[in-house]
Amino acid sequence: MLVYRIAKKQFINDLSGKGAELAGGRWNLKGLPAIYTSSSLALCICETLVHTDKDIPPVNMYFAEIEIPDECVSEEYFNQVSFEHSLNIGTNWIKEANSLAIKVPSALMPEAYTKDYNVIINPRHKDFSKVKILRTEEVLFDLRLIKD
Repeated sequence: MLVYRIAKKQFINDLSGKGAELAGGRWNLKGLPAIYTSSSLALCICETLVHTDKDIPPVNMYFAEIEIPDECVSEEYFNQVSFEHSLNIGTNWIKEANSLAIKVPSALMPEAYTKDYNVIINPRHKDFSKVKILRTEEVLFDLRLIKD
């Protein structure tokens, strides 16, 4: 499975999950590392922009195309997750480390739309060495997506 991640140039090759560990996220409590990725670059751009200050365009941003073996991605929670419960589910999933990655719905997509989704990777999983960055490239955000 190919997934995408966007980060500042200096962090694009960092797959430690440290950013999510420091800040927490929808699927993990602070103190637990996680890598947030998306099934398409377009969704990854949307996920990035929704967390960006609209007055400050993102600059020096890169995307990473990441390969995860299909058999290492669990769909266990994909159709069973509510927004209110995602933090508990994700935190428990990271702690239990039963799978390397989980496919989860994006809060930005209609619930019935399942073609694009997010994938959370557990950097503490025993199979983490199977995760590979295939390429990185600069992302130039179209200003029409940012400015009013």
